[in-house]
Amino acid sequence: MRAEAPSPATDIIIIEARLWGLTMKFIFYIVITMVFSLQITCSSFGQDKAYEQTKFDRKPFQKSLHIIRQPRQVDRTEEYGKNIRSNTKIRVVDKQAGKYEFWWIGLDGKEKILPYQRADALEAIVAAKVEKNRYGKFTYTYDLKVLDSSPIYFRNFIVQTFGSNFEVLKLDKERILFGEMSSVNEFVEGVWLDWAYMGSAQDRIHGGGSIRFYLSSDSLPGVVNCKAGGGEFGITTKIAEEPPSELEEEIPVNTDLARGYTLGPDARLKNFSPPEKIKYLLDSLAKFQEAGWMTEGTAKNYERILKRNDLKGTFEKAKKDLAGGFISNEVFQIVEGLNQ
Repeated sequence: MRAEAPSPATDIIIIEARLWGLTMKFIFYIVITMVFSLQITCSSFGQDKAYEQTKFDRKPFQKSLHIIRQPRQVDRTEEYGKNIRSNTKIRVVDKQAGKYEFWWIGLDGKEKILPYQRADALEAIVAAKVEKNRYGKFTYTYDLKVLDSSPIYFRNFIVQTFGSNFEVLKLDKERILFGEMSSVNEFVEGVWLDWAYMGSAQDRIHGGGSIRFYLSSDSLPGVVNCKAGGGEFGITTKIAEEPPSELEEEIPVNTDLARGYTLGPDARLKNFSPPEKIKYLLDSLAKFQEAGWMTEGTAKNYERILKRNDLKGTFEKAKKDLAGGFISNEVFQIVEGLNQ
């Protein structure tokens, strides 16, 4: 038998089915494209989203990380040939003022007491600014204020620098001793400059008082560590007998200074390439927040701009934010210097 030829109606149905299939494929392609485009748009929107900014709030110096622990007990019978034990201990006299007493039994069998005061009991805040003169040198001005709540008076202020070309200005030699810290313990990286109060007890700077320091350098300003201390220089009373070694181990040597951030001469910045400048600013954002020079929202906005490698845009934003009170003068002057 001969097969029957398909009728015209069957051909129409087949054609319509094929057209429907093509239409559905086209609609599916359009939908997928739209979804993909929407994802890209949302992602871009998230990246360009401006975070809410609030006014900066400068933070005071933080306490040091040094911990004073009760010393280990050592039997000194063999050492001194007599039945004696040092019985060392540390007593807190005034925690807020950082006052301690180091106790032990001396070689004569009598109780010995060595008073000590922590330097980081000082409560203070520092602000810095930089001015460039016509010869290309920068004058750094540090304004340190002892807070009304501080239980002890100001003793010294120490700034980290990176470079040896500096000069101290307007030094009050009657009251202030200036010098470099030895490169030990906390002061290994960079050159640390120390302004120490050596004036009379009557002129000490207590809560509510302030003092200003000046430094000249041809290096751009960068964010550096700084430290401050108050009260007496560590041990406040001298006695004839040295404390036992296990007790002496607990007496801080420049490791109990209050800590913070400020501006300081940094000779490394002058030779930074644009990518290095971007990285430096990105790495510094956490320090800016810790110092209270900007809030988290502000830092995220700068991070967004810096990740576009837009150094000029960062500078333009910094100018506006300085006027609006969203960043401190320190942040602006670092950004400004890196745009020169």
